[in-house]
Amino acid sequence: MKRSTYIYRSFERFWHWSQALLIFFLALTGFEMHGSFTLFGFENTVRWHNTAAWAFLVLIIFAIFWHFVTGEWKQYIPTTKFIKAQVEYYLTGIFRGAPHPTHKTVYNKFNPLQRLIYLGLKLLVIPIQVVTGFIYMAYIYPNANLHVQGLTNIAVIHTLGAFLLIAFVVAHVYLTTTGEKPLSAIKAMITGWEVIKVDEKEERVKNLHKAVDESVAGYYRLDKNGIIVDVNEAWLKMYKCTDRSKIIGQHFSVTRDTGELQKLTKQINDVLNGKIIPGVSVRRKCMDDSHGNHILSANPVYENEQIIGVEGFILNVDPKEDAGEYMYNAVKNSGAGYYRLNENGIIENVNTAWLQMYKYEAPDEIMGRHFSVTRPSSEVEKLETTFARVMNGEIISGNIATRRCKDGTTAQHILSANPIFVRDRIVGMEGFILDISNLETL
Repeated sequence: MKRSTYIYRSFERFWHWSQALLIFFLALTGFEMHGSFTLFGFENTVRWHNTAAWAFLVLIIFAIFWHFVTGEWKQYIPTTKFIKAQVEYYLTGIFRGAPHPTHKTVYNKFNPLQRLIYLGLKLLVIPIQVVTGFIYMAYIYPNANLHVQGLTNIAVIHTLGAFLLIAFVVAHVYLTTTGEKPLSAIKAMITGWEVIKVDEKEERVKNLHKAVDESVAGYYRLDKNGIIVDVNEAWLKMYKCTDRSKIIGQHFSVTRDTGELQKLTKQINDVLNGKIIPGVSVRRKCMDDSHGNHILSANPVYENEQIIGVEGFILNVDPKEDAGEYMYNAVKNSGAGYYRLNENGIIENVNTAWLQMYKYEAPDEIMGRHFSVTRPSSEVEKLETTFARVMNGEIISGNIATRRCKDGTTAQHILSANPIFVRDRIVGMEGFILDISNLETL
């Protein structure tokens, strides 16, 4: 399946084209300084070359800051996976119409060969150009007081780096024409949008990762003796615990009053015997002795086919809580149903757990339809209000909803909903649902 995807963000495109123009101008003025041709005149060329060099340095600093703040530096982490196939594709496969060995996504913009080349440019070629260029620049100013032995060698290294950059630009421009259309890659770097091949299964997994990372739930993990070995920040916030060390190593009994403890002990024992608890209502005891209500899931933790503990997540039923992070695997194994709607309320994506809760057999039966088909008529207006709030930027963390299944039956679930952003615009809603049909009244 192919889909138009927003790949390159605004600063990324600005940085790319600014860098390209500066490299071109530095090469043009640099070769005139070498006497290769006459265009601007030597004095003007030196002055403009130096000015462009300073501008290039400022751009590099901003780009480094942007890459680390946004996490885009991870795109350049080298890998040897598929690199042989990528080289063979460029050498021969591309000329006989072979399929591309890797596929571009917003999470993986560069193939293995590109990663190595771009990393080499950023860590070797460009730093050498900057250092040698500024040494040479400082030397030619009479008040610089810089005494450099072997200035000719520095000039040669600087010139060699320029040839490497030019070779890269030529190869880069050529390879941009090898996409689906000759100008599709260039157009993508102008608009930010590119038509790419999408692996539907992989896309759903990544969307689910993103949805659960930005939703409201607390993760916990116990060993087989009921000792708490891990919790996340959302769990700590719900239990009003400011120091993780005060809860790690404690028995789960510290999280319940006496009246609730017997029920929780039975549930934990059931899970240690292989049972999965998809959603039960509980009343927690917080670290400050206050109380709260949440929905709990619990799943056995396996190692070498042996149950070694319990993990799951808690979803607060008080919608005033802020969003937190929780573990993807806990949600994946708990029976949480993932969904994604576009800005018109059309269902774009659901996972297997969602289909099972709604009694559908395949995604094609529901995708492309409006969300109103998932609710009885009495609940549609409520969901429309939720959708409108989320499209205005709100995060919904614990709404109780009644769903209408494919066979006309109804059931209850608890729903989270989060806005989907592309750049600074909300383009849809996603989240997850957890079945609570068999819960006692909260």
